Amino acid sequence: MSSSNTGSAKRDSPVPDISPDNAIEHAKRAFALKKYEQAVDYYATALEHLSRTLGEDSPEIADLYFAYGKSLLENAISQSSVLGKDQPEEEGAEDDKGSSSNGPILSFSGDAEEGVEDGAVDLFAEAAKEVAEADAAEAGEEDDNDEEDAELEDDFNAAWEVLDLARAIYDKQHDADASNEDVALKLADCYIALGDVSLETEKFDQGITDYEVGLTLKSNLLPLSSRQIAEAHYKLSIVLDLTPGRLSDSIKHADQALRSIESRLEELKLAKENPSSLTKAVKPDPKGKGKGKASAVAGINSDAVQNMSATQIEGELKELAELKEELALRIEELKMAPNETLAGSAPALAAQALDKELASKSSPLVPAAVVNDLTNMVRKKKAPTTDGSSAKRKANDGEDSGSEKKLKLDAGAS
Repeated sequence: MSSSNTGSAKRDSPVPDISPDNAIEHAKRAFALKKYEQAVDYYATALEHLSRTLGEDSPEIADLYFAYGKSLLENAISQSSVLGKDQPEEEGAEDDKGSSSNGPILSFSGDAEEGVEDGAVDLFAEAAKEVAEADAAEAGEEDDNDEEDAELEDDFNAAWEVLDLARAIYDKQHDADASNEDVALKLADCYIALGDVSLETEKFDQGITDYEVGLTLKSNLLPLSSRQIAEAHYKLSIVLDLTPGRLSDSIKHADQALRSIESRLEELKLAKENPSSLTKAVKPDPKGKGKGKASAVAGINSDAVQNMSATQIEGELKELAELKEELALRIEELKMAPNETLAGSAPALAAQALDKELASKSSPLVPAAVVNDLTNMVRKKKAPTTDGSSAKRKANDGEDSGSEKKLKLDAGAS
């Protein structure tokens, strides 16, 4: 792994020189305990060893790239939430400091019996000193905040780069064997994780693209009752809600997430009432030969109802019942939100109407827009290279929107 990808992820607490297998085990344990900074260090140590022996683009370390990228992402999110909670406290502390420092300055106003001039000079000198110290402290705090923001941005960028390395390897494997369901679902997980990075960094257009590709891949292999399907629809609904003009799409995916949860609840209730009606999921073929959706569900859908105990089923029934109520409430709130498409300015609405009229006319000068299937996005995301291999994507991919429509409008206006 290149130093550019690990530089921002390294921490001051070095990991002892251990074998890659031990480092991975320590990383998994730290991640499970939500000690993401430790997980980052252990995964980085394992990658340094394996990338030297296997190569940075080796398919054998794709899973390690993905785990490392997830750890970087979770660590960045946790650091961001900690900084967000500390800011109000720091502001309050600064206010307290300011009020306490004002006390001695004001108290000098009645102490000029021995010499008014000397007292006045001391007062202003002390006041100037206090102001200078306060300005210096404020400037230092701003510099610290800038450094913290830059470090967080570096952490999110590192997470993106590492996850995109995993995506490129999985993408190449998927192109070589599209019937390999295990690789397809790992690729889908990678796109969902990339969408999470874009959501956290407020690059919503990129997040929509990645969530859509991940959801499409998962929907082709997993049943509606899978919690992975519900989660993907819900995340896509969130990022669409944060994107102007996509409210109706956000409601649609929130409805789909609710349908998935309801399907899951029905399956859990059936298993609780009649456990014998469900058969244990078949273990995946070690040779990787596909056996339809059943093998994919057994191999990747680890939360399959067939593999759950009675206690687990009872616990998830309660959890999903609460989640169903919350999601239904969110859908109602989304439906009551003002429709942003109707709130546009008159020129914007006129431009949209003109664009639709021009698009409806099959003029030879205006070619019809080509509609691409979502599954083709997996390939379209690769930057062209001379050797044809999968390349890294930039975090701001997909921001060139509306150029074709603008050309149509200019042509119509002339």
